[in-house]
Amino acid sequence: MEGNFLEIAGIPLLMFAVLVFYGVKVLIKKDISALRGKDKPPVKDEAMYAKKAGTLILFLAFAALVMAFLLFVNVYAALGMFIAATLLMGILWRRMEDKYGG
Repeated sequence: MEGNFLEIAGIPLLMFAVLVFYGVKVLIKKDISALRGKDKPPVKDEAMYAKKAGTLILFLAFAALVMAFLLFVNVYAALGMFIAATLLMGILWRRMEDKYGG
């Protein structure tokens, strides 16, 4: 695989940066307004919702970082790993939404 680091891993690294920003924002500021639409009812436990949501977002950020480095080893492994991480996050997000959501 030819090319420099940013050509190969630029998009996953950008995803990592954005996900870390939102994950930390949700964890520290407990700001869940960016995660939920205006039409959804208020959450049952805002503190736990923010903690779980922030953790899940940071999990996906870590997966994007791993994907960036796996791109240098095998593109298919990187794609498969990120798809698996996204599916896992979707399942865990649904469980969190059922438990703490409105």
